[in-house]
Amino acid sequence: MKLYKAKNNFQELFIVLNDFFALEMKMIRCHLSRMMGERKMKIVDVARETGLHRNTITLLYNETATRIDLETIDGLCRLFSCKVGDLFEYWPSGNPSYSGHEEQ
Repeated sequence: MKLYKAKNNFQELFIVLNDFFALEMKMIRCHLSRMMGERKMKIVDVARETGLHRNTITLLYNETATRIDLETIDGLCRLFSCKVGDLFEYWPSGNPSYSGHEEQ
C-alpha cells in the first residue's frame, strides 16, 4: 500500500513539474484569457461569436496550444478588435524578466 501511494505521489509531482516547466519554456504567450476576462466572456461565447471550435479556444485560453491557424488568429482579432501583437507576445526563452520591449 505504501509503495502504491508513493508511486501516485511521484506521478502527481511529475505532472505538476512537467506543466510548470512547459509554461516556463514557452516563448509565445497568449493573452486570450485576460482579454476574455476583461469582457466577461466564456469560452463558449468566443466559440459562438467566432465559429471556432471550443477545443481550439480552450487550448489558447490555457496556453497549451502548440500551433494555431491563421483563420483562428483572424477570428480572434476580429472579435476583440485587436492586433495580433495584442493577442500574442514573444518572450525570449530563458528570460522570465523580459517585458516585451527591446532596450534602445
